Amino acid sequence: MLTLLHLDCSARPESVSAQITAEFAAAWRVAHPEGRLLQRNLARHPVPHIDGAHIETVTRLETAGIVELEEARHAARTLTERRSWSTTWKLIDELLLADVLVIGLPVYHLSVPSVFKAWLDRIGIPPLFVSPKTGRGPLSGTRVVVATAHGAAYGQDVPHDDFLEPHLRAVFRALGLADDLVFLRAEMTKAGHVPWLAPFRAAAQGSLEQAIESAREAARR
Repeated sequence: MLTLLHLDCSARPESVSAQITAEFAAAWRVAHPEGRLLQRNLARHPVPHIDGAHIETVTRLETAGIVELEEARHAARTLTERRSWSTTWKLIDELLLADVLVIGLPVYHLSVPSVFKAWLDRIGIPPLFVSPKTGRGPLSGTRVVVATAHGAAYGQDVPHDDFLEPHLRAVFRALGLADDLVFLRAEMTKAGHVPWLAPFRAAAQGSLEQAIESAREAARR
């Protein structure tokens, strides 16, 4: 049975990125009626940022060279470490179950929302990274679709600094999540309420419609 893990990260009630991921999830369920859907809204239910206890446990794994998942699962020693590590492993277990991961990511100040970074920091433990010998890891083979919402446009003639996509490609590559990675981009999402972007409202609508159609197509795979 295939499993889809659906993450949303936008604090905006009328989130554009969430619209795209919702269309993906709906089309995926039609295409995979026997599949299982796991959902997590990181904006509504934020993941605690990593703390000293988490870092201490990860440092122990690195020092001992532990890369086996089950051994790592029991690496926490103190009560404080076990509490933090339990939070981490709830997220890791969800991710390990997923055959497909769809993420809704608005661009906040040129990068990812902090709620997503907190999730990423939690799941980025040594046993999940790809082996330098084989280039494979526990997450290799997972399909990943990332729906991003950009307030402006990143066309060839528009100066910009996009730190979201390059950052995610690098981290996901290290985690084995870049083998089948697709980005769906909706641009000019602020055109509806920012006066100087008003001339781009039609472009914004077209960009959203294209992202939604691409999401539906990707979901039917």
